[in-house]
Amino acid sequence: MSARILFLSFTLLSLASCSTISKKDCDKDMKNFGIQQGRAGSPKKYTDELRNTCLSRNPNLDLEAYEKGFMQGWNEYCTPTKAFEMGKRSDNYISFCPADRESQFREKYLIGKHYFELKDVEADIVSKMNDIRPNINKSTTDYDDYTKLQQELDRVKREYQALEVEGTRQSFKFNK
Repeated sequence: MSARILFLSFTLLSLASCSTISKKDCDKDMKNFGIQQGRAGSPKKYTDELRNTCLSRNPNLDLEAYEKGFMQGWNEYCTPTKAFEMGKRSDNYISFCPADRESQFREKYLIGKHYFELKDVEADIVSKMNDIRPNINKSTTDYDDYTKLQQELDRVKREYQALEVEGTRQSFKFNK
């Protein structure tokens, strides 16, 4: 019986500590707070949490301003440029953009992700070239290997330059 009480207590404590809204947030300008959360890529609005945490402390809490601000920030976040930059940094992809933007956002993210992966390939090729470079004049095989690596490096650079162009191209418009 005591194990059950301990488990329930732990569960309740865990749930209580998961709140993402603090009492300090209750005093913020709600529109700006919403914009900040949307721009940061928050996967959800915290309207209910704000209501639960803040209304007793601040009965004039403007939840509508928060909602409008969140949507404004969210619209600024869910852009092709943001998606491409996220992919280039290999940020985790969490799908939460509006349905009319999701496939295009994901497409640009994947282009950026491929760009990130090619940078690793480039670094690997350069490392191999640096290993071979001291022996180029001593061995025809090393010279041939070095030449092949240089050609591969040139191909990789052309590919990620093309990805950069494709990733930054604003080839589509979002519905508002």
